[in-house]
Amino acid sequence: MTEIKRVSYGNISHALDVLLFFKEHEDCSLGMLAEKLELKKSYLSKVLDSLKEKGFIAQDNDTGKYKLGLSCLELGTAFENRLDIRKVTHPYLVELSSTTQELVHLGVLDSNVVVLLERIMNQESGLRLQFHLSLTSPPHLTGLGKVLLAYSDQTMVENYLSTAKLERSSAHTTVDPNKIRMELEHIRLKGYYLSYETFESGISCIAAPVFSHRGNISAAISICGPTVRIMSKQKELVRHLLATTSTVTNKLGHNLQLSK
Repeated sequence: MTEIKRVSYGNISHALDVLLFFKEHEDCSLGMLAEKLELKKSYLSKVLDSLKEKGFIAQDNDTGKYKLGLSCLELGTAFENRLDIRKVTHPYLVELSSTTQELVHLGVLDSNVVVLLERIMNQESGLRLQFHLSLTSPPHLTGLGKVLLAYSDQTMVENYLSTAKLERSSAHTTVDPNKIRMELEHIRLKGYYLSYETFESGISCIAAPVFSHRGNISAAISICGPTVRIMSKQKELVRHLLATTSTVTNKLGHNLQLSK
């Protein structure tokens, strides 16, 4: 008769404590780990052996120290692959649009082109007919694009700035590569970007980045409205926008430090 192993919820809890410990530590000896988790070494050794068997914990042959195993990476990758940024972001975009009563966009960068994934139109925004941001646009024209460039691979950005035909969309569009580089640096310092009529006269927006669990730029969110309205409540809009991008970033598994 096959022996049925009983599941100990205490063991499961302690196993999870071990894995969470290694979120902040690269490796650790058995003794130190037992001290930190306040567990007996003999008991903890059995927990570690079970985690090693499943590949969630590995042990260095030379030092004997423990560290995360490949199964953690595989599990994280599987989780990431199941994330649809539009699905994750949608309720927060709706809330942001409702709170600010402005038009909200979600965009990503794909082959040097900004692709608009979501557009949430608030009934009070008044931009339904007058704002015509297309589903794709060059990144130097919009707040979304500037933010996406600011946090993208710099080799790619330099290639874009040196080879792309930077055309104007309005009188305020920046087409000088050196000035764009300065703008991108400014975005990285502040954590967001105020786009003053760079795409369409009379329309401005505030954009900020969303990061993946690896800390890479995943998307950008913007709030758009008539310039007079955006400028009059800029601080309030920035606060709401950064709260939203922080929440979405955390949902994607990355802790974002809010700008103050």
